[in-house]
Amino acid sequence: MIKKMFFPIAMTVVLMVLGLLVYVYLSPAAVMPGKLAAVPSTPVSMPVVSAPIAQPIASCPAGFVMVPGNPAYGTTDFCVMKYDAKCASTSDLSQGLEPVSGSCAGTNGNLLTGTYRNNGKGCACTGDKQVVSTASGFPITYIPEADGTANSAKIYCEAQGSHLLTNNEWMTIARNIEQVNANWCNKNGTNCGAQPGAAGMILANGHNDANNQSLAGAGTNGALIAGNDDQACYGTTTDGSNQCGGKSSQKRTLALSNGTIVWDLAGNVWQWVDAEIPRNQQPQSRTSGKLDQGWMWSEFAPGGLGTVITDDGSPPSLGYDAFRPTNPAWNSTNGVGRIYHYSASHDTNTTLYTFIRGGNWRHGYDSGAFCIHLSPVAAKTNIDDVGFRCSSPVMRSK
Repeated sequence: MIKKMFFPIAMTVVLMVLGLLVYVYLSPAAVMPGKLAAVPSTPVSMPVVSAPIAQPIASCPAGFVMVPGNPAYGTTDFCVMKYDAKCASTSDLSQGLEPVSGSCAGTNGNLLTGTYRNNGKGCACTGDKQVVSTASGFPITYIPEADGTANSAKIYCEAQGSHLLTNNEWMTIARNIEQVNANWCNKNGTNCGAQPGAAGMILANGHNDANNQSLAGAGTNGALIAGNDDQACYGTTTDGSNQCGGKSSQKRTLALSNGTIVWDLAGNVWQWVDAEIPRNQQPQSRTSGKLDQGWMWSEFAPGGLGTVITDDGSPPSLGYDAFRPTNPAWNSTNGVGRIYHYSASHDTNTTLYTFIRGGNWRHGYDSGAFCIHLSPVAAKTNIDDVGFRCSSPVMRSK
């Protein structure tokens, strides 16, 4: 009797186990450990993961630094020479030439000026010499902006795949650095980090007081070679300290918002800029309420000199944003520089004059990142204190 009852019960259990196994095997939602689920009849859509796209790496040529673009000036990021343009032998492009005698040594009368005389016999920076941007080397001067020959600032820049800095590029740089706190300091280059325009502080305006250490130049009254970026007042002291805060120290470096450093945008030597203006489009100025006549230095705004421009010149050559800082109240007492221009009533002279900017080692508070001089003609060669710097597109590689 027991055997007869056991057989049907056993069969029932076996069938139940087999049914359970079939269910588990066919169910994708219930996978027993060590078992694979059946492949569903409808394929499962899997997300497609794309390989990351390599972004181009932006860089600049050797001796150049990157400048953030500014839509107001129609500029995208570009590269500019970190230093005044120098001349080097092609046998060693890392070392700028520093002549203190011979036809390539810059002079003012009998005084050496710490500049490279490009129009001296055998001195043109071509052939076995090349234009470079290095800390070492005296700035190239005695060079025209453009004179129809191969020995001009424009042609030298173009020969290396660059171009002479334009005024829109200059203003892109100047408007950037004016907003960087690190550039607002005491007059001797100390206590930097003030708010732009803070009382008693200036936008560092470079080597401009005609005093310097001879170790950094060809004498004690001239242009200077550059130092390391942490030596912002290099060569400007007269007490041997060679540090900001030393006697006669002046800050020569300016920082951009991206952290890059530019040397001698203000002071040291003037810079040719690829822009020109007819004389009759230059600003007028007044002194004690009276309209000025002739060439003169003027302030952008009252303060400093008694002579102040009364307009910003005429478009398309000039206009407020073509040469002035953001704050219309800033003048040379804020370290931004001055303007040298021709003022006259109803001037009809259309002679073209080329921009030079920044000031030089002997122009004092005329110098500054916004300083502009509107009297040189492009072909003028024999100027001992006018140099240049080149600009280049950003290089992008993967």
